[in-house]
Amino acid sequence: MRFGYTTGSCATAAAKAAAIGLFKGNIPDEVEIDTPAGLKLRLKVHDKQLSDNLAVCAVEKDAGDDPDVTHGCKVHASVERTISATIEIDGGEGVGRVTKPGLQVPVGHAAINPVPRLMIENAIKEIIGEGAGVKVMIFVPNGKILGEKTFNPKLGITGGISIIGTTGIVRPMSEDAFKTSLLCGLDIARGIGYKTVALVPGSLGERSMLYLAHIPRDQIVQMSNFVGFMLNAAVERRFQKVILAGHPGKLAKLLRGDFHTHSAVSKPANDILIEIIEQQVRNRGQGLLAKGQKPKVKNPATDHRVQGTEKGLVKTRESPASNFSIEATPLPDEILLRLKEVSTVEGIVELLKDYKGLSIMNDVAERIEAKVLEFCKGGQQFSPIEAGIILFDMRGAIIGISGSAQTWLNLTNTKSSSSVVDRD
Repeated sequence: MRFGYTTGSCATAAAKAAAIGLFKGNIPDEVEIDTPAGLKLRLKVHDKQLSDNLAVCAVEKDAGDDPDVTHGCKVHASVERTISATIEIDGGEGVGRVTKPGLQVPVGHAAINPVPRLMIENAIKEIIGEGAGVKVMIFVPNGKILGEKTFNPKLGITGGISIIGTTGIVRPMSEDAFKTSLLCGLDIARGIGYKTVALVPGSLGERSMLYLAHIPRDQIVQMSNFVGFMLNAAVERRFQKVILAGHPGKLAKLLRGDFHTHSAVSKPANDILIEIIEQQVRNRGQGLLAKGQKPKVKNPATDHRVQGTEKGLVKTRESPASNFSIEATPLPDEILLRLKEVSTVEGIVELLKDYKGLSIMNDVAERIEAKVLEFCKGGQQFSPIEAGIILFDMRGAIIGISGSAQTWLNLTNTKSSSSVVDRD
């Protein structure tokens, strides 16, 4: 399978090439950039224009073998000298504007996500050094039309596409060959002898798990959008436990029965979380119990649950020994009105933080775990697998965790701190 590169990488390369032209007198035909994935990209530069105070050029997006509406579009960058010693980055024609809260970019700003923004800034600094200042404008001439073909209008991003990408690289997400390549991670983990494997959707989950848990990188395997495929593969390889860890924007889709979570086949999970929050408001002060589940007795000595603070940090608390229900912070009716203002799952998470109601995400984690166990039992001739769920926000902080995942995490970190080799 052929990998590609993101709109963020295109914008970075175009901006760097323009800066080279403006400060060194000649826009190159090719430019090399670093990516967060640790790979270097050498990209061709098009549509070059250069004057005394302004340079403009473009890089053509290549999505590889991944289906992507932005494949083949040109991402342009203009770099203009300024009298300040700062690097100002903004979006122009064809780059969307954020109109609703809950995204990684504030309302009113161009939809250039934090990672691409940092990539652009670092690439520019590499060329202009200290003491100089420029204004960088990213624009995509046909971006407004392309943006209408994406989820941007539903997310409240108007006027164009988003400049995105957390690794700088586009990995094919929907082909059998890519799915087969994901199995290598499971095979390595099983070959080393791990009984537990942590499955994460992508780089955010992987980084968060490495920061959170004292486990080797080989025990963490990316599953992309193919949750059901990788769960079946984990069962077939006789892992005893699987920990699913990632953002609820992906994992909450499992509650709908969507075990393939690509946005092309699975709609956003906002409605799922809103329904759970509405249920909590209706049952104010009584906690929540996953649908179709009976209360379970937990050991108070080991059942520690994550409870979010208003800043999104986490601490542990003990949950009652006699009841599986989450002691959710009562949410007022007004939160239902504010839910209409947000357009993403991350926005819902931030809203729960505002109302100190993040503990409801523990219940979401329990519901997802039950759905995973139900999926793994269906039609399998192997022994039932154990499961646990960890939910992160976009900053990598835990916002929800199932009881079994918390028990595993406590045991894993304790073993590591005691210098015990952990094969669990």
